[in-house]
Amino acid sequence: MASTTLNHELIAYLKAHSKIPIPLSPEYSKMISGMDFSISHDPAMQKYRLAVRAKLQDFNTQVITEESTLTGLKERNMEIASSILGAVGEKCNIEPPFYCSWGCNIILGDGVYMNRNVSIFDNASVTIGERTLIGPNVTICTDTHETDTRKRVEGSSFAKPVRIGKECWIGMGACILAGVTIGDGVVVAAGGVVVKDIGSFVLVAKVPAEVVRTLDGRDRS
Repeated sequence: MASTTLNHELIAYLKAHSKIPIPLSPEYSKMISGMDFSISHDPAMQKYRLAVRAKLQDFNTQVITEESTLTGLKERNMEIASSILGAVGEKCNIEPPFYCSWGCNIILGDGVYMNRNVSIFDNASVTIGERTLIGPNVTICTDTHETDTRKRVEGSSFAKPVRIGKECWIGMGACILAGVTIGDGVVVAAGGVVVKDIGSFVLVAKVPAEVVRTLDGRDRS
Protein backbone atom coordinates (compact mmCIF):
# COMPACT_ATOMS: atom_id res chain seq x y z
CA MET A 1 0.00 0.00 0.00
CA ALA A 2 1.27 3.47 -0.88
CA SER A 3 2.32 5.83 1.88
CA THR A 4 0.16 8.85 2.60
CA THR A 5 2.85 11.12 4.08
CA LEU A 6 6.22 12.46 3.02
CA ASN A 7 9.29 10.67 4.35
CA HIS A 8 11.42 13.67 5.28
CA GLU A 9 14.16 11.45 6.71
CA LEU A 10 14.63 9.60 3.42
CA ILE A 11 14.48 12.81 1.40
CA ALA A 12 17.18 14.29 3.65
CA TYR A 13 19.26 11.11 3.28
CA LEU A 14 19.34 11.39 -0.50
CA LYS A 15 20.01 15.13 -0.40
CA ALA A 16 22.97 14.47 1.89
CA HIS A 17 24.43 11.43 0.10
CA SER A 18 23.81 12.17 -3.56
CA LYS A 19 26.83 13.89 -5.07
CA ILE A 20 24.88 15.05 -8.11
CA PRO A 21 21.79 17.28 -8.28
CA ILE A 22 18.48 15.55 -7.67
CA PRO A 23 15.22 16.75 -9.27
CA LEU A 24 13.66 18.07 -6.09
CA SER A 25 10.00 18.82 -6.69
CA PRO A 26 6.71 17.89 -5.02
CA GLU A 27 6.32 14.82 -7.24
CA TYR A 28 9.92 13.70 -6.64
CA SER A 29 9.41 14.02 -2.89
CA LYS A 30 6.24 11.94 -3.14
CA MET A 31 8.02 9.33 -5.26
CA ILE A 32 10.91 8.96 -2.81
CA SER A 33 8.48 8.80 0.11
CA GLY A 34 6.58 5.83 -1.33
CA MET A 35 3.49 7.84 -2.15
CA ASP A 36 1.45 7.68 -5.34
CA PHE A 37 3.14 9.98 -7.85
CA SER A 38 3.12 11.04 -11.48
CA ILE A 39 5.68 12.88 -13.59
CA SER A 40 3.24 13.58 -16.43
CA HIS A 41 2.71 17.16 -15.22
CA ASP A 42 6.24 17.74 -13.91
CA PRO A 43 8.41 19.15 -16.74
CA ALA A 44 11.54 19.26 -14.57
CA MET A 45 11.36 15.54 -13.76
CA GLN A 46 10.65 14.69 -17.39
CA LYS A 47 13.68 16.71 -18.50
CA TYR A 48 15.86 15.05 -15.84
CA ARG A 49 14.80 11.56 -16.89
CA LEU A 50 15.48 12.28 -20.56
CA ALA A 51 18.96 13.51 -19.64
CA VAL A 52 19.61 10.28 -17.73
CA ARG A 53 18.55 8.23 -20.75
CA ALA A 54 20.92 10.20 -22.96
CA LYS A 55 23.82 9.53 -20.58
CA LEU A 56 22.92 5.84 -20.39
CA GLN A 57 22.92 5.68 -24.16
CA ASP A 58 26.44 7.13 -24.13
CA PHE A 59 27.51 4.70 -21.38
CA ASN A 60 26.15 1.69 -23.25
CA THR A 61 27.64 2.64 -26.61
CA GLN A 62 31.32 1.75 -26.62
CA VAL A 63 33.47 2.65 -29.59
CA ILE A 64 36.49 0.34 -29.54
CA THR A 65 39.48 1.25 -31.66
CA GLU A 66 42.99 -0.18 -32.03
CA GLU A 67 44.12 2.26 -29.35
CA SER A 68 41.46 1.19 -26.84
CA THR A 69 42.41 -0.52 -23.59
CA LEU A 70 40.28 -2.23 -20.97
CA THR A 71 41.51 0.27 -18.39
CA GLY A 72 40.62 3.18 -20.63
CA LEU A 73 37.15 1.84 -21.31
CA LYS A 74 36.53 1.30 -17.61
CA GLU A 75 37.68 4.82 -16.75
CA ARG A 76 35.40 6.28 -19.42
CA ASN A 77 32.44 4.22 -18.23
CA MET A 78 32.87 5.13 -14.59
CA GLU A 79 33.25 8.81 -15.41
CA ILE A 80 29.84 8.68 -17.11
CA ALA A 81 28.36 6.54 -14.32
CA SER A 82 29.51 9.07 -11.73
CA SER A 83 27.50 11.74 -13.55
CA ILE A 84 24.37 9.53 -13.42
CA LEU A 85 24.42 7.83 -10.02
CA GLY A 86 23.91 9.57 -6.71
CA ALA A 87 27.18 8.30 -5.25
CA VAL A 88 29.86 5.96 -6.57
CA GLY A 89 32.49 4.71 -4.14
CA GLU A 90 36.13 4.16 -4.98
CA LYS A 91 37.16 1.25 -7.22
CA CYS A 92 33.63 0.54 -8.47
CA ASN A 93 33.11 -1.03 -11.86
CA ILE A 94 29.91 -1.24 -13.92
CA GLU A 95 29.90 -3.22 -17.14
CA PRO A 96 27.70 -2.06 -20.02
CA PRO A 97 24.90 -2.36 -20.79
CA PHE A 98 23.46 -0.90 -17.60
CA TYR A 99 20.01 0.58 -17.05
CA CYS A 100 18.38 2.70 -14.36
CA SER A 101 15.40 5.02 -14.02
CA TRP A 102 16.83 8.10 -12.29
CA GLY A 103 20.34 7.19 -11.14
CA CYS A 104 20.49 9.91 -8.50
CA ASN A 105 18.68 7.60 -6.06
CA ILE A 106 21.40 4.92 -6.28
CA ILE A 107 24.19 4.96 -3.68
CA LEU A 108 27.17 2.60 -4.19
CA GLY A 109 29.82 1.83 -1.58
CA ASP A 110 33.48 1.24 -2.40
CA GLY A 111 34.40 -1.67 -4.63
CA VAL A 112 30.91 -2.50 -5.93
CA TYR A 113 30.99 -4.52 -9.16
CA MET A 114 28.05 -4.88 -11.55
CA ASN A 115 28.22 -7.32 -14.42
CA ARG A 116 26.44 -6.89 -17.74
CA ASN A 117 22.78 -6.07 -18.20
CA VAL A 118 21.94 -5.00 -14.65
CA SER A 119 18.70 -3.03 -14.37
CA ILE A 120 17.87 -0.84 -11.37
CA PHE A 121 14.42 0.72 -11.20
CA ASP A 122 15.18 3.40 -8.64
CA ASN A 123 11.94 5.27 -8.04
CA ALA A 124 12.99 4.83 -4.40
CA SER A 125 16.49 4.79 -2.95
CA VAL A 126 18.79 1.86 -3.69
CA THR A 127 21.83 1.47 -1.44
CA ILE A 128 24.49 -1.17 -2.20
CA GLY A 129 27.25 -1.80 0.33
CA GLU A 130 30.99 -2.10 -0.06
CA ARG A 131 32.52 -4.87 -2.19
CA THR A 132 29.17 -6.32 -3.20
CA LEU A 133 29.07 -8.20 -6.51
CA ILE A 134 26.02 -7.96 -8.77
CA GLY A 135 25.82 -10.69 -11.41
CA PRO A 136 24.66 -10.36 -15.01
CA ASN A 137 20.95 -9.87 -15.78
CA VAL A 138 20.12 -8.93 -12.18
CA THR A 139 17.05 -6.73 -11.64
CA ILE A 140 16.59 -4.50 -8.61
CA CYS A 141 13.10 -3.01 -8.64
CA THR A 142 11.80 -0.52 -6.08
CA ASP A 143 8.65 0.07 -8.15
CA THR A 144 5.33 -1.56 -7.38
CA HIS A 145 1.58 -1.11 -7.82
CA GLU A 146 -1.60 -1.67 -5.82
CA THR A 147 -3.12 -5.14 -6.02
CA ASP A 148 -6.55 -3.49 -6.09
CA THR A 149 -7.51 -3.47 -9.77
CA ARG A 150 -9.43 -0.19 -9.60
CA LYS A 151 -6.55 1.70 -8.00
CA ARG A 152 -4.04 0.18 -10.43
CA VAL A 153 -6.13 1.11 -13.47
CA GLU A 154 -6.42 4.64 -12.11
CA GLY A 155 -2.63 4.84 -12.30
CA SER A 156 -1.51 4.08 -8.75
CA SER A 157 2.26 3.66 -8.67
CA PHE A 158 4.63 3.84 -5.73
CA ALA A 159 8.04 2.61 -4.64
CA LYS A 160 9.89 1.24 -1.60
CA PRO A 161 13.64 1.46 -0.87
CA VAL A 162 16.02 -1.45 -1.40
CA ARG A 163 19.13 -1.90 0.74
CA ILE A 164 21.87 -4.47 0.04
CA GLY A 165 24.63 -4.88 2.60
CA LYS A 166 28.38 -5.11 2.12
CA GLU A 167 30.26 -8.06 0.62
CA CYS A 168 27.18 -9.71 -0.83
CA TRP A 169 27.01 -11.71 -4.05
CA ILE A 170 23.79 -11.36 -6.04
CA GLY A 171 23.85 -14.21 -8.55
CA MET A 172 23.00 -14.13 -12.24
CA GLY A 173 19.39 -13.37 -13.09
CA ALA A 174 18.31 -12.73 -9.50
CA CYS A 175 15.51 -10.26 -8.76
CA ILE A 176 15.40 -8.02 -5.69
CA LEU A 177 11.92 -6.59 -5.17
CA ALA A 178 10.57 -3.41 -3.60
CA GLY A 179 11.14 -2.76 0.08
CA VAL A 180 13.71 -5.53 0.61
CA THR A 181 16.70 -5.18 2.93
CA ILE A 182 19.55 -7.69 2.53
CA GLY A 183 22.16 -8.00 5.26
CA ASP A 184 25.95 -8.26 4.96
CA GLY A 185 27.72 -11.21 3.36
CA VAL A 186 24.58 -12.65 1.77
CA VAL A 187 24.68 -14.87 -1.34
CA VAL A 188 21.57 -14.86 -3.53
CA ALA A 189 21.70 -17.89 -5.83
CA ALA A 190 21.25 -17.43 -9.57
CA GLY A 191 17.61 -16.88 -10.46
CA GLY A 192 16.51 -16.24 -6.88
CA VAL A 193 13.66 -13.82 -6.31
CA VAL A 194 13.99 -11.94 -3.02
CA VAL A 195 10.62 -10.71 -1.79
CA LYS A 196 11.32 -10.17 1.92
CA ASP A 197 14.16 -9.05 4.20
CA ILE A 198 17.19 -11.31 4.51
CA GLY A 199 19.55 -11.39 7.50
CA SER A 200 23.34 -11.44 7.25
CA PHE A 201 25.64 -14.29 6.21
CA VAL A 202 23.14 -16.65 4.65
CA LEU A 203 22.71 -18.31 1.27
CA VAL A 204 19.24 -17.85 -0.21
CA ALA A 205 17.78 -19.51 -3.29
CA LYS A 206 14.53 -20.45 -5.07
CA VAL A 207 11.38 -18.51 -5.99
CA PRO A 208 10.54 -16.86 -3.69
CA ALA A 209 14.01 -16.94 -2.14
CA GLU A 210 14.43 -18.72 1.19
CA VAL A 211 17.41 -19.40 3.40
CA VAL A 212 19.23 -22.55 2.31
CA ARG A 213 22.04 -22.43 4.83
CA THR A 214 24.05 -20.06 6.97
CA LEU A 215 27.50 -18.82 6.02
CA ASP A 216 30.50 -18.30 8.26
CA GLY A 217 30.80 -14.59 8.88
CA ARG A 218 32.54 -14.78 12.25
CA ASP A 219 35.79 -13.37 10.92
CA ARG A 220 34.07 -10.25 9.55
CA SER A 221 33.51 -7.03 11.44
